[in-house]
Amino acid sequence: MHRRLRIVLLAAVLAATAVAIARSDPRAIGLALAGMSWRWATIAAVINLLGVVIDAMRLRIIVSASGHVGLRHVLQAQLVGIMGNVLFPFKLGEGARAYMLTRHHEVPTATAVTMVVLDRVIDALVLPMFVVIVSVLLPLPSTVLRYRTWMLMSLAAGSCAGVIVGRRLRDRHAAGRAPVAVAGTLDRIIVGVTILGHRGRLALAIGASLVSWTARAAILWCMLRAFGLDLPLSASVTMLVIVNLGIALVATPGNVGSFELAAAAALALWGVPSGTALSVGLATHAIEVVPPVVIGIAVGGWWTASPPTTNHPPLTDAR
Repeated sequence: MHRRLRIVLLAAVLAATAVAIARSDPRAIGLALAGMSWRWATIAAVINLLGVVIDAMRLRIIVSASGHVGLRHVLQAQLVGIMGNVLFPFKLGEGARAYMLTRHHEVPTATAVTMVVLDRVIDALVLPMFVVIVSVLLPLPSTVLRYRTWMLMSLAAGSCAGVIVGRRLRDRHAAGRAPVAVAGTLDRIIVGVTILGHRGRLALAIGASLVSWTARAAILWCMLRAFGLDLPLSASVTMLVIVNLGIALVATPGNVGSFELAAAAALALWGVPSGTALSVGLATHAIEVVPPVVIGIAVGGWWTASPPTTNHPPLTDAR
């Protein structure tokens, strides 16, 4: 039943996107796309790739709780994960990220999955922190400020929950109450959550996320310029918040439809015509997805053609 509901939501979003494009004068959308500045779009694409590197560095900071992992391997995992999220719905590409981390046997499977989840959680919890910081510097519309209290409550609740879960897992394992059959897996999960108790590593991960969110806002600002929209920086932040709320509620494959609808809704707050707003959403989505996916396909093919070699024994039994 849950699967049917997801399929219905996916179909509803795609249908709503098609209706929005049809009602917004497809010709106007085509003209807006044809008039897009490729110079600004190229700058946005470069910033997006830099953002991928920043996200990979954050993941490496988190994964370093279990040992040394090369930046190249983490970057490969990041790219393959992006490709997986485009091909599959409901963020299933995160499983591909975890799998790629285990390819060189540097990270056991249970630890890799835990750390990928922690990476996503930390990145999501830093968004309200970013919005609060920006709201002090820039005048944001009331529509965005309305979510600020809710975001701060989510940040506090998520942080407390993470610390409590981490401590309970550690205490339970230390007391010998974990079943023998799952003791090995629990060991690896505990290694994954140790970042929550390491202030230096956690601070670095949060700092990397703040830089990453800044880069994402810069991408949107460049894309607004690409379509000749002379809007303030606060418009980019507004779009960033609403788009991320939209794609979090409905996770379609590659966020197709939900990204464009959320972008159009955000720009409607600034008086941008629906045709232009949808054009910005379509182009921005392509800029954010196509280059990393192309690189991810190349990276995935390289991994398949050249299996990793290592002097360490495989961890098949431990998994």
